[in-house]
Amino acid sequence: MAANFNSNNVSVISTATNTITATIPGLSGPGGLSLTPDGADVYVTNENSSTVSVIDAATNTITDTIPVGSVPDGIVADPAGG
Repeated sequence: MAANFNSNNVSVISTATNTITATIPGLSGPGGLSLTPDGADVYVTNENSSTVSVIDAATNTITDTIPVGSVPDGIVADPAGG
């Protein structure tokens, strides 16, 4: 996946073909991305709304939005899943 800050979306990229296979709208200045250790979810920082969106990697849909501190940028999922 690639965050597209100015377009307010995330591009899903096929590693087999190096092409965009889907675009996920509904974000607000997306910046950092982090895949959970099990590959089920992607956490995306939204710098313009001070939130983190949770994207279901299987369906490419936003399943939750979490309020966080001002202008979140980087993010890392806990490798232990905690």
